[in-house]
Amino acid sequence: MKYSPPGKPGYRRWSQKYVEEGFSVPLVGKGVVYALFMAALLILVASAVVYLTKLEESIVYWVVNIGSFAILGLASFITAKQAKRYGLMYGIAIGASYAVITGLVGAILYPPFMGIGALLKRTGFCVLAGACGGVLGVNYR
Repeated sequence: MKYSPPGKPGYRRWSQKYVEEGFSVPLVGKGVVYALFMAALLILVASAVVYLTKLEESIVYWVVNIGSFAILGLASFITAKQAKRYGLMYGIAIGASYAVITGLVGAILYPPFMGIGALLKRTGFCVLAGACGGVLGVNYR
């Protein structure tokens, strides 16, 4: 005797979760917006701490660089968890997009260009952080 769940054949049941089948570019955009928003908050907090304490301004540079790694991991984690698939691809796309956007904004606001070597190193770290966060996000239950 064959068991069949209640409901019409071909329709998903109320207990089944919907998983998107393809790679979603708008979801990558959402992840990049998450990362940029968290980066702006980090910069504001670090700047306020430097302003209100006797710490040197050079600490903001290190906080932003180290914080970007954590921010990209978290943004990719959240995006991949929502997508439930393609975590590595979402992470790489978010990391690369973040690196390009922050590189362009930095080149426009602070005219001396950082150099192609520094840009490639930053892009590599951003892609690595995004990939790690994306893989962890897909595998998180």
